Amino acid sequence: MRNMTSPLPAGTTPSTFAKKAGEQPFYGFTMWPTLIAPLLEELDRYARRAVREEYELLLAEKAAAVEADRNDQVLTVNQAAQLLGLCPETVYQWVRTKKLQGFKVGREVRVKRGHVLAALELQIQPNGRRRYGRRTTGRPSNAS
Repeated sequence: MRNMTSPLPAGTTPSTFAKKAGEQPFYGFTMWPTLIAPLLEELDRYARRAVREEYELLLAEKAAAVEADRNDQVLTVNQAAQLLGLCPETVYQWVRTKKLQGFKVGREVRVKRGHVLAALELQIQPNGRRRYGRRTTGRPSNAS
């Protein structure tokens, strides 16, 4: 059977032996905080940026809701489509899916101008582009 004693001379530890040999001693897990700290700082920056963007979006939605309540002019679907730069079918779809608040007058759907402006505000992204790229000023032509 082989002798299972330490190969180091008596009275030395791995770190003192490494120092005598001119090598860097093994510190084990003592370097983890210096390695993980920059990663945690980067994660914190990303989290703060995400929270800030969500907060700005929430403020924009609240401001749009206040604007919508102040502007009470009633528009037809065609007028709302012209104001939004969309097809009337899209405005009907937005009313059905509750993206745009509408109401019926007889058989026709009407929307408040403030709600249309609020929907317009919500679809414009921070870079100035619209979320929905399809824009027309009326019905598309059938001519090919």
